[in-house]
Amino acid sequence: MYTYEMFEIDGVFTLFRPLFITMLFLSILLFIAIILPKVRKRYINTFTVVSISIVNVILSTQLLFMNGIIVDELNLSGDKFTFYVFIAIVGVTFINVISYFTSQNRD
Repeated sequence: MYTYEMFEIDGVFTLFRPLFITMLFLSILLFIAIILPKVRKRYINTFTVVSISIVNVILSTQLLFMNGIIVDELNLSGDKFTFYVFIAIVGVTFINVISYFTSQNRD
């Protein structure tokens, strides 16, 4: 019923792209929540920012690692877009933590 050919585009494994894009979207939403003062004071605290950031980085790292294993087993090539989104997730996550702590020092 399912074959791995349907999950590839030109020999590139792309099945995990939606997961990486969703994680990047959630990181950007957290960044927006940190920037807005009313939302930050009401819903965002240190535990929320740190825990979401740690979980996001760990999950995206595991996904990228599993993507590499699957690509190697199926003799496909890796996805550059997924790697760039992973780098963006890690970057936005660190920006979230830094911007939260700098905004706490201003208040």
